[in-house]
Amino acid sequence: MQGAPVLLVIGIHREELAFGRAVAKGLDPQQIQVLTVPEGLSGRRPLPDQSFNYQTLHRALYQQLLPYVLGHHSVLLDLHSGCDTAGPSADLICAGAGWRDALEQEIDRRPDFHKQDVRIVPLGIESEFPHAHTVIPKKIWHNPRFTYLGLEVYLPETVDGQNAGRDLAKSLVMLVAELATRPLADST
Repeated sequence: MQGAPVLLVIGIHREELAFGRAVAKGLDPQQIQVLTVPEGLSGRRPLPDQSFNYQTLHRALYQQLLPYVLGHHSVLLDLHSGCDTAGPSADLICAGAGWRDALEQEIDRRPDFHKQDVRIVPLGIESEFPHAHTVIPKKIWHNPRFTYLGLEVYLPETVDGQNAGRDLAKSLVMLVAELATRPLADST
């Protein structure tokens, strides 16, 4: 692999770009390369008659990431943000059992993470609850050549809460970068 182990993608949803830039500021480019999508899609739910076009554009945007990841990075980290008045909190979403186990173990053992604030959510595994499903193409989230991790950070509306959410996101991004340098038991 060439480049940093982790490719952090920000701005897939244009409303989240400023948050992504705040999280990416000051990250070590030797560990985490940042790919900014300057004019992403809207993160708002489409109306029923707009769903087909939205999902098609969403899938096409993610497929454009493949040349940036393949052969260059071992992890594609997809940063998003949402709202939670009781936050900040976060979901790490991943299909790979080895990654989910490693993330769970590290979050459990580190005092800077509160267990109730960070959940590890299986992606595409309907036998597990909770689990996530997505319109992101399977060749992105279940690719044998790299690991896809979705990071959804839920932010309260207060300035202090926003800052705490940014710090939580940055800590999780750095944790992913650290784990990307270790061999994991199962990356599928």
